[in-house]
Amino acid sequence: MSEPEVAAGGRLRDRIGTRAPTAVFTGLGVLLVAAGFAVPELRGLLVAWGGTALFLALLFRFVFTEPTVSAAVTTEVYTTLARNTRRRTPTGEHRYLPDEDDGVSLAVDGETFDPIGERLLATVDTDAGEGALSERLSVLVDVVVNELELAGHVSATTADEEVVVTVVGSRVGTEELFDHPVVSLVGVALVRHLDTPITVDASVEDGVLVVTYRWS
Repeated sequence: MSEPEVAAGGRLRDRIGTRAPTAVFTGLGVLLVAAGFAVPELRGLLVAWGGTALFLALLFRFVFTEPTVSAAVTTEVYTTLARNTRRRTPTGEHRYLPDEDDGVSLAVDGETFDPIGERLLATVDTDAGEGALSERLSVLVDVVVNELELAGHVSATTADEEVVVTVVGSRVGTEELFDHPVVSLVGVALVRHLDTPITVDASVEDGVLVVTYRWS
């Protein structure tokens, strides 16, 4: 039986955009303060607004700004590592498995790897082993988009022993899909939630990453 789709991302980010707002608030603050002196009858209101804008500029500059790695750099690093791994590993079925240490492993044709998703999940609080599957997926798609910022929009639909995840605007390129960060994070979380091996089939359709997770 199918369950409702869960999704996250897109709208707020599209409205705000990707540019740092510091310069915008600085310019706005200066203009409002200058306008306050030019229009005496509105001076108090305009200067107050200008001061607020300048305060926000300082806040973004010194509090919210931190060094980041561009999506292009992240993609190149991931693609190179994935390609090198794939060259020595047959391109067989990909399965995320529970291991003996209460962790999760990625198995491909008899070889096992430490999945990227294991480390990514460790950086966020998802409670991946609790609640209904649809609730866990709702949390996961929000984490992918809003906390880890791995994609612009993610949706997930469930059916009997299957989950289909659609990823639009992946921040990490999809030229290589071996243990792709989004694929891996959801796969690891599903293993932790269901405590069963998860088989993964990932493909790119018209620039959209589509991942099917199956278990039995």
